[in-house]
Amino acid sequence: MQKNLDIKEKITQQAKYLLKTQGAFTIKEIADACFINIAAVNYHFGSKENLLNIVLQEIIDELKSLLTHAIDDLPKDSNNENTMEFILNLTYSFAIENIGIINYLFLQNEYQGENSHILIKEFFSDSPFTRDIYKKIAESTNTQDIETLRVKYLVLFSSFAIPLFIQILGTKNKTDILSLKTPSFRKKYIHELIKILY
Repeated sequence: MQKNLDIKEKITQQAKYLLKTQGAFTIKEIADACFINIAAVNYHFGSKENLLNIVLQEIIDELKSLLTHAIDDLPKDSNNENTMEFILNLTYSFAIENIGIINYLFLQNEYQGENSHILIKEFFSDSPFTRDIYKKIAESTNTQDIETLRVKYLVLFSSFAIPLFIQILGTKNKTDILSLKTPSFRKKYIHELIKILY
């Protein structure tokens, strides 16, 4: 039983690694890297789509946990603009470390299953996570109107997603004009975004 759990965990970790570094994987690549046969991958997960769903959900959960803990750990007297800047920088850093996964979520046609809208489901549904984010936006921007909070949240999310999308396309075309990988560019981008929110 433990051996099966170890193999399943090894498969999951290898799938995460390949998504992070390549933006995709095949079952054969997973099997070869884990020194198992293809049937073992299918035995544990049923299909590539099931494995992808599990891996993507784990990565989204990691980001949500990272943000939740960062928000909870912030000093109560911290400057509101600095708080938002910290959260945005943390989010961009996570996304850049996982750019292959972001690439997969935005651009892969093969990921068309029931969880194909995982980002929308996780970041735009009513949940403890989104309520925490709304609360932090409300506190930091002194906004109480629910519709205005939703607009600010959408501005934050789109300001996060669009540059990453451009970066992914730029990487595919060998151009790096708008690179959030560059700390100085990312800092200026976040600074300008904060000006929009405040």
